[in-house]
Parts: sequence; structure tokens; C-alpha cells
Amino acid sequence: MRKFLQRLFLVLIATVVSLAGVEVLVRVFWNQLNRQAVIPLTLKTHRFTENKVMGYELVPGSVAFEDNAWYRINPDGIRDREYALAKPAGTYRIAAVGDSCTFGLGLALEDTWPKQLERELQRTDPRVEVINFGVMGYNTPQEAERIQDKVLKYSPDLIIIGYSLNDIGVLSRQRTLLATYKGYDSFLTTGNRFVDGLLPHAKTYMLIKNRLFLKKTHADTNPKYSKDGLKYIQRGYNRYFFDAYEEAENWNILVKAFAKIRDLTQPKIPVLLVIHSELQEMDPYLFRDIHEIVKKLSLDHGFLVLDPLDEILAHKVRDLRISTANTHPNAMGNQVFVQAIARYLRANSMMK
Repeated sequence: MRKFLQRLFLVLIATVVSLAGVEVLVRVFWNQLNRQAVIPLTLKTHRFTENKVMGYELVPGSVAFEDNAWYRINPDGIRDREYALAKPAGTYRIAAVGDSCTFGLGLALEDTWPKQLERELQRTDPRVEVINFGVMGYNTPQEAERIQDKVLKYSPDLIIIGYSLNDIGVLSRQRTLLATYKGYDSFLTTGNRFVDGLLPHAKTYMLIKNRLFLKKTHADTNPKYSKDGLKYIQRGYNRYFFDAYEEAENWNILVKAFAKIRDLTQPKIPVLLVIHSELQEMDPYLFRDIHEIVKKLSLDHGFLVLDPLDEILAHKVRDLRISTANTHPNAMGNQVFVQAIARYLRANSMMK
């Protein structure tokens, strides 16, 4: 019996060591092994909404670790701390609206541009609040709905829209993605909350789960794409941008969304539209003409507009983005963005 237990113990030790070795290898080669993304949109922090324009929204009170960052959504469906709807007396409240660059894909909340802006402005004016209303993947029509549905009830003194060039409608997350992956969270789980809370931390488990789920749903062999997504695949990233601003359908959708934002806010609430630069390796930068198109459209709708492109290009692009594969701004990229906004607000005496 003793020899049996000794052998069993050695087998268990060997198994644990082998599993640990596999886990190490999977972590080292994770990007290559898990090349096909299973969740293009974090299911734990996003859900369907009956609002057909928005399509989806953040899940109130949800928490998830995704993209090497913790995403914590407050009880009102905002990635920020809780704020009272009734604005405190004397407070100057700024609402930050935008897509994943505003939400802060891959970043801690404090590294997002809205929270960096709040800290920067509070250095000289402690009464300033900046609330992050960003949602990953939203385009301008969705952001207009976000302003109507969520932002206005917080009585902002200023709305700042972080405009990404693809906010004309391209590459936005769609209901079809949520529909494809809606069973992912409950797939390959034990039913024990403690165990199921630990399993996602094991990359080997996640690799097996992802592969099996893709096979089950056929998402690996028959992925669903929006009309814009198919165009992007066929034309390539740069060509697709230029075409998007020339196509009447996308352009009319963008103009309609700008008009809705104008009607919701003007003249009571000023809107400052700040343009995000594309953080790709470009010499020269390819999209200056698109920046000019967006600036003119903003001014035509009565918005204030700021383009920090020159400040961005004064740095090496690789220093401002999360990685070569993930060109969203990192903490430093957001810092450069924020410095331009803070200078503009102070120079124009916006916070009265």
C-alpha cells in the first residue's frame, strides 16, 4: 500500500509538472496559438439593448479582465466611478464620449484620456469632473444615441467627443457578434462559481475552450461580418478609410448623426470634437485630408473642433500605441491627446 501511494504521489507530481510546463509554453506562444479571436467584444461587460441604433451597451455592475486590463462598469453602465445624476453645486462637469479609444481598450481606467484629463484639469481647478461615457466599438450614430440615452441626464457643462476616423460607421461592433458568441461564458464550465472563477486564469484551459467553442459554433470556418467588415477585408485598411468618406451611404449616416448631436446639445451645451490620429507607421501620414473633412463637418454643425495631429506626429508612433498589433493609444498616447485638450480649454477659457 505504501509503495502504491508513493507511485501515485510521483505520478501526481509528474502530472502537475507536465501541466505546468504546458501552461508555460501556451503562455509564451499564446498569440500564435490563439490567433483567431473568440470574443471580439467582451461578453461579460456588454449586452444587447432594445435600442436598435446602439445595438449593445455596457452591463451595469459588470467586471471582466480582458485585453490585459480590468474593465469595471459602474451601476449605471459607465466605465467610471459612480457619479450623482444631480451635479454638485459649483462643479464643472465634462462628458467624454467615444469608442474604444475613449473607453480605454487594453488600459487601466486611470490611463484613459478622460481620467487623465480630469487629473490634469483638477491641478488648477479641483471642481472639474470628467466622466468616461466611452463604449468599445461605437460609431458616431451610436454615440449620438449614447448622448441622448445616458449623457444628458448628468447635466454636462461640456461634451468632448473623441472622434476616431472609423467612426463614420466602419468596423463598428454589431449585434451579430454578440449573437455568435452569446453562449461562450457558459460553455465548458463546471457550475461551481469558485472553480469557474479560477479557470479563465489558465491559458491552457482558455485555449481548449476557445478552440472547441469555435468548432461548435463554426465561427472559425463561417465567421459573420457586417457589410463594412467585408469591405475592409477586401480593400485593406488604408483604402477602406478613403472609400468610406466618399461613399454616399456612410457619409449620409455620419451627417445625420452629427445633426442629431447638434439638435440634442446646441446651443445649451458646447460640443468639442477632438480627432484621434491613426497610430500606424506612416511617413508621410496618409489621412490629413480626412482630418480636414471631419473638421469642416464639425464646424458646419456648430461644434468646436481640435486636431492634435501635429502633437501626435512629434512623437514616434510606436511610443504612443499599445503594440504593433494593437494600435489603440497607450497611456502616453492619451497623455499627448490630453495635453492638447487641456491647453485648448484653458486658452479658450472654457471652464467658467
